[in-house]
Amino acid sequence: MKKCDSCGMPLDANSTSKFADHYCIYCQNQETGDLSKYEQVKEGSIGAAMKFMGKTKPEAEQMVNDMLPTLPRWKKS
Repeated sequence: MKKCDSCGMPLDANSTSKFADHYCIYCQNQETGDLSKYEQVKEGSIGAAMKFMGKTKPEAEQMVNDMLPTLPRWKKS
């Protein structure tokens, strides 16, 4: 399954941005096409990990800190 290049969320017909098929609707504004800043993506990902994966805040922060730098949008070349 394809994942968002910015946050790693699985992409489907309901979550894929209308501007770019490699970003989700949470990372790319669906009115302007603007991409969320790193801190916004990080906080959203921490919240999602806590809500949907049952992680504690420290667990979610560690998971997100480990994951985000590996994604295409944030990977340093």
